[in-house]
Amino acid sequence: MYIERKHLIELCNKFLNEEIDANYLSVFSSNAIMSDEDDWDENDKIISDTLFEWDNEIINFPINKLNIKLWKKRLETNIDELEEYNFWNSHIEKQKTICEKYGSNWKPINKNLNIGISDNLDLETLNGLRHKTKKGEVCWFIWSGDYSEDDNFFKPICAEHLMQRKPKLIDYLGLDEGFRFLITENGYEDVWFDEKLLKE
Repeated sequence: MYIERKHLIELCNKFLNEEIDANYLSVFSSNAIMSDEDDWDENDKIISDTLFEWDNEIINFPINKLNIKLWKKRLETNIDELEEYNFWNSHIEKQKTICEKYGSNWKPINKNLNIGISDNLDLETLNGLRHKTKKGEVCWFIWSGDYSEDDNFFKPICAEHLMQRKPKLIDYLGLDEGFRFLITENGYEDVWFDEKLLKE
């Protein structure tokens, strides 16, 4: 079989439709890599990368619906967002760049720390602010839409899990205590220091 991108895209669609599972993709890829009968364009790095990633998800990316959508996007558009959604350390340089741009010390949080988020993070505008860090307490609060003082407005989520939902937000979590940010889906960005946050 001569494997083309369209064949891998078809497998992505079957996985998303729950017609095949992760084991099927792993076996398919392993057979393709080991077989003398299967071949593909060796100059197409995305086909090769996809097969080798599916062959061993333990050292690459978990084969799940989110990542399958990202593999499909890469196969269709050449846009690769897999590391952004899966590897916390892939955001470190972006965090440092944002901190330098806005005059903040780089003060990263542990990826296992809980942060507070509003229910809906799919609106156009996203806001975030960082209070003083206290051991075991939430210091980052992120919301979209209108802010509310309601006790149930913010829900705790592990920062690493937020990466799977809105990886762009992780780029701002290296900002120091007292900093706020406002970003939009169309690329607007504002970051500033708010001294009042250190007193609350």
